[in-house]
Amino acid sequence: MNTCGTGPRLALDIGARETVINTPTGTTWTLPVGSASLWPLTPSGPSALAVENGIQTVEDAIERVASEVPRGAHMVLSARSLAPLHRGGAIAALAQGSIGLDGIEREYQLLAARAVGAPSARGTAFDDAAGDAVLLILRELMHHLGLRSLHGPG
Repeated sequence: MNTCGTGPRLALDIGARETVINTPTGTTWTLPVGSASLWPLTPSGPSALAVENGIQTVEDAIERVASEVPRGAHMVLSARSLAPLHRGGAIAALAQGSIGLDGIEREYQLLAARAVGAPSARGTAFDDAAGDAVLLILRELMHHLGLRSLHGPG
């Protein structure tokens, strides 16, 4: 498992209805977005419009806390947060214990392609319908909080 570096370690837990970020000092930020709150979970995944609306919803939630989250922080995802990112038994983009922004972006491009029905994206869905929402939340957190990677538990 990769180490998280020298910045503050923040614990990230994405639930069905909310996302919680905890600091070692006891500060907690709760965002009103979760794996089942952005769009109806279906095996076919979200529509392009649902993805766009989901991005705006997550951005609005992050905006409330972005200035409080320390720059250079390292987020450690809970096992529950990682679970929906399985595809064929493997955790998508998880290598050496971390998920980098490039990996999240690649997965997001597959999500966007699936949302518009691109034939090239067939067979790229996560095993769990919540995976797309978790991916979108992670992508927006990384972009708006300046995170280069997210780390798995352990």
